[in-house]
Amino acid sequence: MELERRGVPTVTVCSHLFERLGNVERRSLGMPDLPMAIAHHPIGGVAPDTAIAKADALFSAIEAALTKG
Repeated sequence: MELERRGVPTVTVCSHLFERLGNVERRSLGMPDLPMAIAHHPIGGVAPDTAIAKADALFSAIEAALTKG
């Protein structure tokens, strides 16, 4: 969040298990619109193809958040 405050576009990455906490933190720190990219569990212990698909989806969400508007 400090980078974002300094004008460096950022995206917070968290797992879906922490999405609610991330939303609370964004609001409490005065940055309710800070973009978040959500990774879905399980992350580890999955087949390589599954991990790659999850990473691709996460990358797409990050890219979209950094390049919007």
